[in-house]
Amino acid sequence: MVCKSPLIAILFSTTTAFAVMPSTRGDLPSTILDASAACSVKHHGAVGDGQADDTAAIQKAVKAGAGAVYFPKGTYRIIRAIVVDLNAHGRTSLVGTGTASIIMAGAGPAFHFIGTHEGTGDPDSVRDEVWERQRMPLVSGLEIRGAHPEAVGLRLEKTMQAILTNLLIRRCKIGVHLVQRNRNLIIDHCHIYHNTHVGVDFDHVNLHQAIIADSHISYNSIAGIRLLGGEMRNFQIVGNDIEYNHDVEHEGSADILIDMRPDGSSFREGTIVGNTIQARPSPNGANIRFLGGKSLKVGGLLTITGNLIGSQTHNIHLADCRGVTISGNSIYSAAEHSLWLENCANIVAGNNSIDWNPDHKKKRLVDGIVIDRCSGVTLSSTIIENSFKGTSQAGGAIDVKASQDVAIVSCQVLDFRFRGITLTDAVRCRVTGCSVIERREVAKVGASIQVRGGSDNLIAGNILNKGGLSITNGTAIVRGNLEITSGE
Repeated sequence: MVCKSPLIAILFSTTTAFAVMPSTRGDLPSTILDASAACSVKHHGAVGDGQADDTAAIQKAVKAGAGAVYFPKGTYRIIRAIVVDLNAHGRTSLVGTGTASIIMAGAGPAFHFIGTHEGTGDPDSVRDEVWERQRMPLVSGLEIRGAHPEAVGLRLEKTMQAILTNLLIRRCKIGVHLVQRNRNLIIDHCHIYHNTHVGVDFDHVNLHQAIIADSHISYNSIAGIRLLGGEMRNFQIVGNDIEYNHDVEHEGSADILIDMRPDGSSFREGTIVGNTIQARPSPNGANIRFLGGKSLKVGGLLTITGNLIGSQTHNIHLADCRGVTISGNSIYSAAEHSLWLENCANIVAGNNSIDWNPDHKKKRLVDGIVIDRCSGVTLSSTIIENSFKGTSQAGGAIDVKASQDVAIVSCQVLDFRFRGITLTDAVRCRVTGCSVIERREVAKVGASIQVRGGSDNLIAGNILNKGGLSITNGTAIVRGNLEITSGE
């Protein structure tokens, strides 16, 4: 059946709502911008009352091949996936004005976009059929709501230049599920909210050039954004509110999780910039967690800059990865670690503030930095105040363990509970130009700087509490430090 609806004129914009003029005929609005013929799902028999099964009608509207499939105001219940076979149906968009809800009452994705793109982002690798029939599938202006434990909002497979915008996806198992190969994805101005597992899931996908921007991705129990396995390149997470992606009953939840541990996986060239990322402490939970792979070769080249990151068990956790820069962030209220580095190389962390909320009547969370089995780390121009990290026996606000070539430079470690900076079995590490002081009237007993084991370390040019050095003989060269009385 050919859809004979009047022209739709929905003006899509990533910064404004739809501009719509009064309706001229039937269900479809007309607008200032007259772009293409649109096919209303109601013209194919969809009821939109939330009770009828509209699956067949919506699938019929997609197969009609009109291009833009329009959802008027209503609640459309479906019980199986609407398959959008881009090569068969041609370029396809699913559009609404924010007034339509799709209820997925079955298992699997509400909408499954399937393309045939096997190339890269290089234009010369894109076949003519992709450009002519499949490029830039668009989903905009809809709510997708799960009503089945295995419901998924959207699944994208072998697509090229997909754009997901102005969407609300909630109460699904997974909000947006990407599989196999996809290229040049944009997700913006979306609410991906309160899903039972993952908000946006890159599931063993080969994907280059992905942007997630200006969206709310919150209250997803296992992860807000998860990159699990596959080959990931050129990834940007910019300007989002990513909050409360946690579950107090689940181990290892995260607001942003990059997990490249599966065999054959790799990650390069990622950006996490200008987001608000916060949750609540959960079992081994993290705001940002990056798990690399074997031999430090599969996880690297990531920038974490200008974010507000707080209120989890671990604020930033990096393991088995390299080439990460962490700069200009406000980091706060970690139940265990503000920054936790395990078996990492070539990490730069600088110009960060590590703090806690002074509106709280009493500080309870730990806050602290651990650098464990790492090589080539620079920690600079960072302030950490009132850290509870460590115990009466060992550890401190900044704790370096079994690592080499670590430089702690121009940092301020203030009012620590146990110790300021500790080096244990460290080689060729240096602590220079730092203020490591207890300023309260009754100073704590712990050392400002402690070195135990290791060799060829340098402790120089620091401001410390009087008697604040605890250095095992032969482990470090000590020179030019200024010792002051507490409170001076």
